[in-house]
Amino acid sequence: MEGPSRAALAAARATLDQVTAVPVGGRTAASPDPGQIAADLRAVADLLGADLTLRRALADPSVPAGAREGLADRLFGSRLGQASLAVVRSAVAGRWSRPLDLRLGLIELAVEALLVDAEVAGALDEVEDELFRLGRILDRNPQLSLALTDSAAPTSAKEALLERLLAGKAHPVTVRLAKQAVADREFGDLGRRIEQFSRIAAARRDRVVAVVRTAVPLDADQVARLRAALSRYFGREIQVQTDLDPSVLGGVVVRVGDEVVDGSVLRRLAAARQALTR
Repeated sequence: MEGPSRAALAAARATLDQVTAVPVGGRTAASPDPGQIAADLRAVADLLGADLTLRRALADPSVPAGAREGLADRLFGSRLGQASLAVVRSAVAGRWSRPLDLRLGLIELAVEALLVDAEVAGALDEVEDELFRLGRILDRNPQLSLALTDSAAPTSAKEALLERLLAGKAHPVTVRLAKQAVADREFGDLGRRIEQFSRIAAARRDRVVAVVRTAVPLDADQVARLRAALSRYFGREIQVQTDLDPSVLGGVVVRVGDEVVDGSVLRRLAAARQALTR
């Protein structure tokens, strides 16, 4: 997304954070349900995906923000809860670089709402880790990834496959996010989309995810020391996700966003080989 769309998304995210914040005294039965907000936002995004005219009307920068909010009220006021409608109104009030970004923004907000649901349940760490592991499984199983992205296969069949794959092994929020990732064809590669969900989960705690590839498993003490060292290096808290990769041979390869720190034996051998050929 370009600058204006990023700003619009940030404003709508702030509204989502506001309506899902834990009130003084704790949540009650009347508190907004983040899971329902996620479903509502996804439903609106799907409607905008099917109706280009409506999408353009709600994202038209030549129309005053108040008028766009009024249109959202008329369309969704009787269908959405107050919290969900507040987020939608905030989204349509923003200035998006292109109408499609409004739809994509609502999809991202639906993901955030599901992660809030996990956070409320005290399961955000669990969901984050499960998403990471699922992404790795898909990367290493092209046939499974193909089955889940086959455009000729009905959505119900792909969801049933996910249910069988994750039944009894993953938190319900993880399953919902996995199903959403399968539906998010606009975002490209399925494994990367699920990995992106894991990074968004980490960002909810102002943490960055470091993917650490090693040839052998790291014990809890090694992971803790590595996390502390990376946090000092990057100047913020780092969440470490380990990934076993025999091709590393020894040492570790650390990727944080686009930055890669390669301390593997394989890299040192390659460097030595290159030096010998000069």
